Amino acid sequence: MSDRLPAHHSCPRGFTLLELLIAISILGVVLTTIYAAYSGVLTNIRELGEDSRIYQMARVTLDRMSRDLTSLQRSKDAFVLQSEDGTIGKRNFGAITFWSAAHLVFDEGEVSGTPAEISYFVREDKNGGFSLWRSDVARAKPDLNKKAEGGIIICQNLQSLNFKFYNESGDEQDSWDTESSSESQKGRPPAMVQIELILANARDADKPYRFATKVFIPVKK
Repeated sequence: MSDRLPAHHSCPRGFTLLELLIAISILGVVLTTIYAAYSGVLTNIRELGEDSRIYQMARVTLDRMSRDLTSLQRSKDAFVLQSEDGTIGKRNFGAITFWSAAHLVFDEGEVSGTPAEISYFVREDKNGGFSLWRSDVARAKPDLNKKAEGGIIICQNLQSLNFKFYNESGDEQDSWDTESSSESQKGRPPAMVQIELILANARDADKPYRFATKVFIPVKK
């Protein structure tokens, strides 16, 4: 007769329904937290990308306008610069036309830096938005009676475009016209031009993007 005790084999116990429910609940919380964090990161990336695009567009626009204005030159014995304000839809936009040596060449055979009549004006897009256009027409002499028709779009999603002009004494003017009878403006350029761009913010209509610069006109009066 053997003195060994009979061996007891333990059977593995499965999970109860309650344990499974708890595990699923914990997993759901973890996955929800991960998804929320991932979604937030993607949203931030998209917003940063949109902000970067808008800031780049505004920087290029203001830089181009500054280069054109600082290349202002005489036609015969007088400078040519004329601004105007207009309403498109329900919004007010400024526009400006001037004689400058900042002609950009796009066609073979043209010469860069030749005198040209340059205009900046706003047009309404097909989708109801507004875009800033640049017209650059090289010709023998300026003709402010001809309205700019062609051109290229240099800025989109525009809400407002405003100009302020300053004479040699530093006085602020809402408009400028070198063909006017004003002694401080007739045939004379402003000493400085302030440009303000306001671009639409798709995420918050009450907080548009605002950009501004001041351009000093380095010419002998």
